[in-house]
Formats: sequence, C-alpha cells, structure tokens
Amino acid sequence: MKLSTSSNLVFTRPDGRIMPLTEMMRMGKEAGFTRFDLNFYDWSLPHSPFLTEGWRQWIDQVAEEKERLGVTFGQCHAYTYNFLDRALTEEEKERHEELVMRSLTCCHLVEATLCVTHPDTDFSAVCQTRISREKNRQYFAALLEKAAGLGLELAVENMCDAAISPRRKYGASAEELAELMDLMGDDRIGVCWDFEHGEIMKQDQEQSILLLGKHLKATHVSDTHSATDPDLMHVMPLFGKIDWKACVRALKKVNYQGDFSFEVSHYGECFPDELLKPALKLAWEIGEYLMGL
Repeated sequence: MKLSTSSNLVFTRPDGRIMPLTEMMRMGKEAGFTRFDLNFYDWSLPHSPFLTEGWRQWIDQVAEEKERLGVTFGQCHAYTYNFLDRALTEEEKERHEELVMRSLTCCHLVEATLCVTHPDTDFSAVCQTRISREKNRQYFAALLEKAAGLGLELAVENMCDAAISPRRKYGASAEELAELMDLMGDDRIGVCWDFEHGEIMKQDQEQSILLLGKHLKATHVSDTHSATDPDLMHVMPLFGKIDWKACVRALKKVNYQGDFSFEVSHYGECFPDELLKPALKLAWEIGEYLMGL
C-alpha cells in the first residue's frame, strides 16, 4: 500500500477562502506526503479554475509543481454526475460529459494512474437493481475506453443511502459492485472501497474487502460521527468510530497494492493557518500508523 491524501486535506479555510492546490501540495510534502489524489468533487465547485477556459493553464501549473516537489499523483477522483437521471436534457448531459472528460484529461496530465468514479441509480425503474446494473455496465464500458486512451484505469466507489431511506442507491454494497465487475470482465476497472460509506451502511468492512478481493483497486480513508449530517462526516481516522485494525487486516489479506488515500475534507478546514503544519504532520503520522497495524 502507498499512503496518499486527497487534495481536500486542505481545501476550505476557516474564513471561507480556498487554498490553491499548489500550496496544498507544498504543505503536504513538508508534512511527509509524497503522493496525492486530485479530487474533482471539490474542484468542480463554483469559481474553480477547472470550470473556466483557463483550466489547461491551471492543471499545467499543478503538473509543474508536481515535478518541482518530486511528488506523484496515484488514484484521483473524476468529475461525477447522476448520469441515469432521466430529467437531464441532452445539452446538460453533454456539458457534464465534457467535464468528466476534462477531469480525466487533467488526471492524465499530472500522470495519475487511476480515476475513481460513482455508480448511479435509475430511480424511475421498477426493477431498479437489475436495470441500474445494466445501465451502469454500459456507461462504464464506454467511459473505460476513453480513460484507457489516456492511460487511466477506473474504480467504482461504494455508495451510501442512509440519508434517502427508504429509497436506496445501486452500488451501496460490496456484493453489487463485485457482481458488476464480474459482469464487466475487464481488469482495467475495479472498485474503490470507501470505509466511511461502509460504516454508515453498517457493513462488515473486513468481509466486504475479502469479497471484493482482486476487484479492489482504490480506497477512500475517512471516519464519521453521523450517517446523515455532512458536517460530521469525512473526519480523520481514529477521530470516529471505525475499527481500523479490522480494515487494515482485510487489506493485507487480499494483498492490496493500491493507495491508502485520505478523504478527510473536515480535517484541515478546522485549523487556523498557524496550526496547519503540525496538523498535517499529525495526519501523515496517522496514515503511517494505520498502514503499520
């Protein structure tokens, strides 16, 4: 395993400003991180340079800073949208797909190796699971060819649906994702296991990892205090309720070789600038501790 952190380790500051990605990379490197996860879930928010005509200049600057610092990008998080939403117009879908491909291109330009993406659910289907499974297979088969053309693999993330109960999302269990991967039959695509989502869904994390086995290509590592309140989610491991010994034990049992990647957006935003350096150092030390369990 390789310790990694999402670019949202430091993103929003207490006063509301956004830390530039290049500055976050410099601070992360000083704390010990040498591998990063470029997260377009955050960099697709309003006023992001990714959404402007200057997106190529922005990502080129990130790539230049990567080389200067001597760091790498491993798994990243592609732009995602609800591609099975039947209310979307063709124009809206084209714009979303443009941003999906732009995010993949950005990940290629920083020499990442894999992009995480989300499954979607056809909520209007009577046979929701069966129809959603087939539509996801079709969508990801097409997306995989585009990603492979950029030298990228894909990983589909497990979802959580506690906040929309009694409705449920397709892809919220290891079983559904393993079944989807078996159906696709292509080792260029696999699963990203989000431990926080697994905790929210009250799943046996160790057994879920063992079930996924060879299909596991990426991880999202965060903890939580709530199943529904976003402000209490995406906290640093050991700050929440997850049994990390069992999680790491399972990763080692399946000989997981990918990134152990923090996705803790509610960590760095808590600290004033004066405390960021020791806070990021602690984050790196927590990561090293967890991988050594």
